[in-house]
Amino acid sequence: MSEESRPTTSRDILRELVARDSTSATGNRGAVDVLEEVLAASGAEIHRFDEPDGINANIIAVYPATDAPGSAAPGSAAPGSAAPSPSSAPSPSSALFRAGEDDPERVGVMLAGHLDCVPVTGQSWTSDPFTLTERDGRLYGRGTADMKGYLAVAAALAPRIAAAERRVPVIIAATWDEETTGTGARHLVEQLEELQLRPAVCFVGEPTSMEAIPAHKSMNTLRAEFRGIAAHSSLLPRGLNAIRYAAEFIDFYHREVIDDFRENGPRDDAYPVPYSTGGVNVVEAGNAINTVPARAVVDLEFRALPHLDPQQVVDRLQERIDRIDAEMRGAIPEDPADPVAAEQVGATLTVLNLLYGLDGSPDGPAATAAVALGADRTEGKVTYGTEAGIYEHAGMAAVVVGPGDIAQAHGADEFVTPEQLERCEAFVAALIEAVGR
Repeated sequence: MSEESRPTTSRDILRELVARDSTSATGNRGAVDVLEEVLAASGAEIHRFDEPDGINANIIAVYPATDAPGSAAPGSAAPGSAAPSPSSAPSPSSALFRAGEDDPERVGVMLAGHLDCVPVTGQSWTSDPFTLTERDGRLYGRGTADMKGYLAVAAALAPRIAAAERRVPVIIAATWDEETTGTGARHLVEQLEELQLRPAVCFVGEPTSMEAIPAHKSMNTLRAEFRGIAAHSSLLPRGLNAIRYAAEFIDFYHREVIDDFRENGPRDDAYPVPYSTGGVNVVEAGNAINTVPARAVVDLEFRALPHLDPQQVVDRLQERIDRIDAEMRGAIPEDPADPVAAEQVGATLTVLNLLYGLDGSPDGPAATAAVALGADRTEGKVTYGTEAGIYEHAGMAAVVVGPGDIAQAHGADEFVTPEQLERCEAFVAALIEAVGR
């Protein structure tokens, strides 16, 4: 786009981002193109990482510390200015974005988001989901709340970030594939290390109505596959029913794992659902009523409290799968209807995704920084997952804070209000002031 047509306001940038269909199957590169042009025009150091699939990319925009000559040390008064009185509340400063003695190399702040969105297939929209539409005081379009609105605000204020004095680096980053596996954020962590960027604090801009959410559950998905032997159902002894063994596993998972979470904990009453949850949500099996099913595929998920190690749950499931696998191999008929299939009988478990939980505190460094910049403090925790857990696991202090309401995410007629965008603009503006102090 030309300089004259390049969007500069939050709303105009959001319009361009919404117009790029970045639903999961389509990829986010079109939206990355928009963000890259706007951020590059602001003077950022741009690092773009295109994926081999040709449709997805991460982008990292860096505004290094300026180290302006004659600047005052963080927390001190500027030359010639009066020191604040003891009774006045200190203004937010760059000290918020320094990890301190525990990890002195962690310095700076990252505004992080994702540019992929969930599909609109099967949804009934009042207006075109890929055209930003203002109606009844709301801005409608796919991704307006989750979470292109946040990235549009960051991009709109990028020229002010570039022009400001910065005692610490400021980073704007956007990823792909948050809605499915979180792979983009995992790659981003590696890319930050390659660039020798180690931010102390990360604000992940999921829609929280500008509350500083300190913690959320992990989100973990797995697939169990059961391979039997097909046969005409009238010749049952020559087949091996895969559904039978899948049902055994499903019953074990719900009765001995998920029900145990509910009945025996652990619990954390700060969550709307105060225990870990999960379930088998997709089953594909069988092809005819008169055929012994040769295959059953079971997709399951669990959302664990952040202090519960997901790998422990996976290990328990793998132990049961191994037992079922041995049972199936021991039940192969002497005269199988399909000798080739008989050689492949068994059960396997595949981990599709383990998305870390976020285990912060409302009084932790990230939430404290967010509240100092104007976010609302809350002790509440949420059951959905975000990329914040990945960034926390990598060593950053992370918090979830952004414009819009999670209730509007993923559904038809998704929207964000102008008031929420304005609150986010004030938040980023306060950050710009803070990094200069």
